[in-house]
Amino acid sequence: MKVVLLYRRRWGLFYLPVVALAIGATVWVARHVLPLPPRSVTIAAGSPQGAYVQMALRYRDALERRGIAADITTSAGGPAGPLERLADPADPAQVAFAHGLLSGLPAAAAPVQALAVVGKQPVWIFTRVPGVTSISQLRGMRVAAGPAGSPQRRLASLLLSQAQLGDADVTWDEVHQGVAAGNELLEGRVDAMVNIGSGDAPTVRLLSRTAGIHMVGVDRANALAAREPRLQALVLPQGAIELRGDVPPRDLTLLYTGTHLLVRESMHPALQRALLDAANDIHPTPTFLQRQSEYPAVDAMDFPVSPHATRHALGYRPWLEAALPYWWAQLAELLLYAVLPILLLTGLALVWIPRLFSLRVNAVLSHYYGELKFLESDIEKAATQAPMTMNRLLAKLDAIDQQVRVLDLPDRYADRWYTLRQHLTSARERLLGMRAR
Repeated sequence: MKVVLLYRRRWGLFYLPVVALAIGATVWVARHVLPLPPRSVTIAAGSPQGAYVQMALRYRDALERRGIAADITTSAGGPAGPLERLADPADPAQVAFAHGLLSGLPAAAAPVQALAVVGKQPVWIFTRVPGVTSISQLRGMRVAAGPAGSPQRRLASLLLSQAQLGDADVTWDEVHQGVAAGNELLEGRVDAMVNIGSGDAPTVRLLSRTAGIHMVGVDRANALAAREPRLQALVLPQGAIELRGDVPPRDLTLLYTGTHLLVRESMHPALQRALLDAANDIHPTPTFLQRQSEYPAVDAMDFPVSPHATRHALGYRPWLEAALPYWWAQLAELLLYAVLPILLLTGLALVWIPRLFSLRVNAVLSHYYGELKFLESDIEKAATQAPMTMNRLLAKLDAIDQQVRVLDLPDRYADRWYTLRQHLTSARERLLGMRAR
């Protein structure tokens, strides 16, 4: 019997493997099933002069109140810059902002998801030519709308076609866009510009309040929105931007696209919920472009929607996050749902290993006690009915005694082993006494 060999090697064969398996299971769960979320995040904010930088600063403050450090990175890559950085696996950016018209770019096909729409980005048309009230009046002018192929340029071409104009009816400025295009307009080197930006964008704030610069509305805006589902129409009331300055001087119909809060598909769910909580803190405040609590919104999104954002909108939140701060809630979830069950299973295994040895030894000893019981019954019968079988019974008793003598049991079972030997000796003496009569 090899029970004693297994028992003596129980640490190497049983205890240590169980402990190692528990440690390995804990590490695997912590990495793949319930990983702890990062305590820092990088936000791509596009141009240093853009409105996204101001929005990113507000997110940084909101995240830091939740114990998450936020780093803001900017670039001169134009309006598609944040989305392209988010789609690049080698880029450290994990969060970005982008308007809906960028969802048609190749970068949007990467594993990028939207958490919410957090605002409006109207299509602003500014001109320095007095009396221009319609896009159809831009014929023959020099227009800045970004490089050919950009969403801004495609939208400008769509606006011109709706006004019965073609690309050849205007002169395009292929170089300037954003703040640079605004400066060109102010200095008189272009006659008009088309810009997509929020009401807080530096270019919009500057041009909408500059004397001699006029805003142009969009005719048949609803028809254009029907052709381009990522656009919607809104009416900007007279004086909405600046009441005392009467900006704009009349009601204007504008087109707008939604500003999306984007993340990588692989972002930790808890960090996505933290970003949504920050959005709920930042965006409900009304402005001249939005109503109270209109944003953040999870409907009418132009990018693929994160499933975690959908569940968050339906009110789902782990109960630990409602009771504990961000980081401690994730740590408590790991301890409660992973580490604690593994520790309990490990403890049960370590408790049951000695019991398995006991069960095995008990089974062996019970076997020999059963054999002895049958022999004693045969001895009783032999004494009265078949005296000639005593030699056979004695030989069988000796064989059992020999097997028991060579049993290799752990020392703590020595008392039971000696008790079994005594019973065998007593049965032999009885059988010998009966045979001597």
